[in-house]
This record gives sequence, C-alpha cells and structure tokens, in this order.
Amino acid sequence: MQDLYHEKTVDAQVRAAAALLRQSRRVVLGAHPLMDGDAVGSMFTLVHALRAAGKEVLAVTQDGGSGKYEFLQDGVELSPLEKLPAALTGYDTAVILDVGAQSRARRVLERLAPGTRVVNLDHHVDNPGFGDASVVLPDASSTGEVVYHVLKEAKLALNQAAAVALFVAVVTDTGRFNHSNSTPESFRIVASLIEDFGLQVSELTQRLYRSKTLGRIRLEAMVAETLETRLDGRIVIARVSTDMLLKTGCDAMDAAEMVTIPKSLGGGMVCLMFHEIEALLLKCSLRSEGQMPVNEVAAKFGGGGHKRAAGLQVAGRPVAEVERAIIEACEVALTQTLGRTGGAIIC
Repeated sequence: MQDLYHEKTVDAQVRAAAALLRQSRRVVLGAHPLMDGDAVGSMFTLVHALRAAGKEVLAVTQDGGSGKYEFLQDGVELSPLEKLPAALTGYDTAVILDVGAQSRARRVLERLAPGTRVVNLDHHVDNPGFGDASVVLPDASSTGEVVYHVLKEAKLALNQAAAVALFVAVVTDTGRFNHSNSTPESFRIVASLIEDFGLQVSELTQRLYRSKTLGRIRLEAMVAETLETRLDGRIVIARVSTDMLLKTGCDAMDAAEMVTIPKSLGGGMVCLMFHEIEALLLKCSLRSEGQMPVNEVAAKFGGGGHKRAAGLQVAGRPVAEVERAIIEACEVALTQTLGRTGGAIIC
C-alpha cells in the first residue's frame, strides 16, 4: 500500500493538489451531505493545519452540524450553507472532501465564485476526478489518509487538533480497523499520530463509541426490531423512519449509523438499511462482507460508493415500492454472484 503514493500518476496528483494548497490564502472546505467521521475528520484536519499555516478557512456544511464529532472543531465554526451568501467570493481555493459523485457537492460548488480553484480529495471508486487538482485513491483507507499525504507533500504540518481530527477520520472509516480497508498504511498513520502527538486513544474512542444518549440506545432497539432476512439469512434488512427519530430525539446522523445493526447479524453477506424520510423519499445504505460488490446495485438506483459500502436515495416513488425493487435487485445480484464464485470473497 505504501508504494501507492510512489506511483508516477498518484505522485503527480498529490503534488498538484499540494501545490494548490501551498499557494492558497483563503480556502473553502466542503464535503457530502450528512457528513460522517471521515468527512468531518478530514475537513477539520485541513481546517487546523491550514489555519496554523496562516491561511483563512471557511468550513461549510450542506445540512446539519457535526453531531458527535463537534469536538473536532476545537472552537472553529462550521457554517451551514443556508446562512452564507449566495456567492462565496474572495476565496482562491475550494477543497471538496469524501464526495464520490460530483453532484453530492453541487450545492457547494455552485456557490463558488468564477476562478476559484477546486481540489478534489477522495477515496471513492466512482469519483470522476473533477476539479483543478484531483487525488482519488480507491485503495486508500479513507479520505483522511489522502488528506494526510497531500498535507505532507505540501509541507503543511499537523498540530494537536489536526492530529485528533485525522485519527477520527481513519479510525471511523475503517470501522475501528475492522473493515477490509484497514490497510497497513492506515495503521502506520494512526500509530504516528499516537506517537507524535500523544493522543489518548481510550479517551477518543470513548467519545466516539461509548457516549451514547438514552434516545440513541432506544433508537437502536427500535431498528433491531425491524430486522428481517432473505436468501437464508444472506441478505439482512433493517429500517429506520422519521417517526422513530422523532420519538427518540435522534437525528439523521444517528439514522445513518444504524447500518451497523443489520451488518452485525451473523451469516449475512449483504445488508440493507432503509431510511424512510418521507412517503416518497427513501435512503438506503448497502454493505457487503465481500461476496458481492454493492456499489453496482446502488448505481442502478442512481447511487454509488465503494464495493463494500454504498448508498442511494430515491425520490418521487412510494417507499414500499422502492424497497421491494432494491431487495429484488440484491437478491438477483447475490444469487448470480454466488453461482459464479461459490461464496468466495471477491471485493
């Protein structure tokens, strides 16, 4: 994995992105809607490193705040787009983070003034490589890992706050080093952060994983009650609804993390987490244990992502109808794949 960053093409991409960051003076940072730990962590790794280098930074969110990751802000504001001017003028550079499809950053990109240089840092396989400088590395553990190497090339040093944010980016996107994207390089980066900055791992993981609210635990119980399976337990399905969120006081970020419940059921190869937002608006998170790439199924419904972790959103159709179509597509895809591979890990 370490050699990835020494490949000629990748090296040139990293150098180009690093050059733009070095030259920048005023920077806008944006990511996908409902930012997860990798998106928030990557964003505030850059926020703290760029501010320490004397650059002015505007961190923006397309929807809510940073949720349980708010401590990564370390006093720096995260600005909702809806409260900002229609045109973000005076910024020379924008960095777009963790966005597989350019459309997921549209609301940020359309606010940029003409001439703003765009740096695209990501690790999604379906990212088309948009921007004036683009580093898209599907083999990287996280967008945080990509940010780390670009900052290193730019000679923009991490400080304590940036190190904490980067730790969160890598640890959350590797599922605490449980997922297949837990590369040797991801371990090396986190080890260096612990060593160089004296990070208190137990304290940080408690903030991330052992500080749930009573409402969050009740939501998990509700979601667990919805569990069902298909294909003799190979496909696991769960559901969360807006009504559940209202009853428990949880939000959309909590809902996005419910996918760990169906994923934890033994024997499952593919899991589907449906989130009914409205009667005609459905989100679905798809996860795979490696026997079938779920991003191909997501793409059929206008979504995308990684081979083992993907997502989609469908509007304008009854939720029950869309759920049936997605489940059927997964059943067909998994059955066909198992017929060819016998259940081998292929992704």
